[in-house]
Amino acid sequence: MNIKAPQVTSFDTSRMDNTSVLGFFMQIKDIFAVNTALTTAMGDVWTTFTSALNAFDVAYAQTRKWLQTEEIDTLDKSRDAAVRAFMNALKAMQASPNATKAAAAKRVKFVRDKYEVDASDEYMKETTAIGQMVQDMEANCTADLATTGLDEWFADMKAKNEAFLAKMNERTEEQAGQQKGIVRDTRLQAEAAYRNAMKLLNAMSICEYPSGIDFNNTIDHLNAEIEHYRQILARKGVSTGGSNSGGGGNSGGGGTTPDTPDNPGGGGGSDTPDNPDTPDNPDNPGGGGDNPGGGGGEDPDDPEPGDDQD
Repeated sequence: MNIKAPQVTSFDTSRMDNTSVLGFFMQIKDIFAVNTALTTAMGDVWTTFTSALNAFDVAYAQTRKWLQTEEIDTLDKSRDAAVRAFMNALKAMQASPNATKAAAAKRVKFVRDKYEVDASDEYMKETTAIGQMVQDMEANCTADLATTGLDEWFADMKAKNEAFLAKMNERTEEQAGQQKGIVRDTRLQAEAAYRNAMKLLNAMSICEYPSGIDFNNTIDHLNAEIEHYRQILARKGVSTGGSNSGGGGNSGGGGTTPDTPDNPGGGGGSDTPDNPDTPDNPDNPGGGGDNPGGGGGEDPDDPEPGDDQD
């Protein structure tokens, strides 16, 4: 028995924010994946880790969709302000001392009065009304808008209504039915699966079983990635443990609790680690080939989100 076999360094992921921990797990998965003999030998432990990671990834993507609720409210307020500005400018131009401009403004108002645009209406009713009004004005009032100088307010109103509609279209019907706390739950499962994978790998390495598997190279790469993240988090004042006790730190009680869907990127006592000078930046997790939030279509991008879902 080789008691000096290399071991995976213990790393407490519970203090990391969701964006970073998902990126870290993706990197770990990619390091393992190249050693197919090892992952095959790990059996159910490897399968459980990849399944748990995928569930966490999908849940995290959903929180990005939840964030759209706040974004939609912001876009609606911006759109409403643009509509008011256009209406106020139109009213002012009808009283213009320039007869040509005043006449042009009245023709624009004639089209405007055909549509009931009310900021208190349901989102899509208001959006549709503005869209129809915009189309009518583009078909019949382009010259009048230019003559009155209303074209700038008109263009702003149109652009903001279109931005609002685009964001609405990104929402999915499944959003409302998503289980609250799903990110927290799937993260805890992924962390537990990660710890089990590290413990099994360390045990296999000590026993050198199965024989013929290259444990050293995989463990060296894992430790390099762990150290990479440890240094980033250390700059943020976040401790992640350091003993070679089998990998994985604690189950969430040794530090701050994993962040929740209410703040999917803000828990764990730190901001998203920034590391622009490395190929796999935790601010852009998934550098190993997987995009956290995959299937969510969102950038997680994204500043660390904070939605109202829990």
